[in-house]
Amino acid sequence: MRQVVLASHHRFAQGLADTLEFLGSKNDFKVVCAYVDDEPLAPQVQKIFDGFAPDDEVLVLTDIMQGSVNQAFVPYANPHTFVVAGVNVALAFELCLAPEPLTIERIEAALVQARDAMVLINTIQVEDDEEDE
Repeated sequence: MRQVVLASHHRFAQGLADTLEFLGSKNDFKVVCAYVDDEPLAPQVQKIFDGFAPDDEVLVLTDIMQGSVNQAFVPYANPHTFVVAGVNVALAFELCLAPEPLTIERIEAALVQARDAMVLINTIQVEDDEEDE
């Protein structure tokens, strides 16, 4: 079973979960909003992983690669637990809705798509087609 953990500094992860649910994701997200209260991060992470079965596929999506939140999940990375830093909505949606089991190759392909989806609209030439009215 695929387990999805959304983790961030402050409440970004909760907002991402809300957005993904609005877009149609049916995942039961485990959300970690670090540093919004006095609860230490490490026990929160441990509690989440204690609830997973050994054969679960675990996808952890974090906000910042060098951040303490991501670093708390790094020790859990293994062939069935994928930790992806720098998440955006496009990447999260692609990975959460993937019907097939995740692999490093599939995640790398989704990362390329997510990077390609980030553009500065000001630099895109839009062709004016008179028939588009």
